[in-house]
Amino acid sequence: MATAVDNYLTLLWNMFQYDITILSQPWMYYWVLIPAIGYLVFFFIKWAVITTPLWLPVALALSTFQGRRK
Repeated sequence: MATAVDNYLTLLWNMFQYDITILSQPWMYYWVLIPAIGYLVFFFIKWAVITTPLWLPVALALSTFQGRRK
């Protein structure tokens, strides 16, 4: 179990380093920032998906405490 968590965190760190490398490229800021804005949209969607094992259990646990509001 510990190796799976370690591998997952290593994957997240490597993906983050890759994203920073891409966002550090000068061509991302040509043409009125259109490539950078497009990559940032992709970045947020990608990170929402790959971090789902971290935030989904918390979100589901917190949703049970909300109950039914009228």
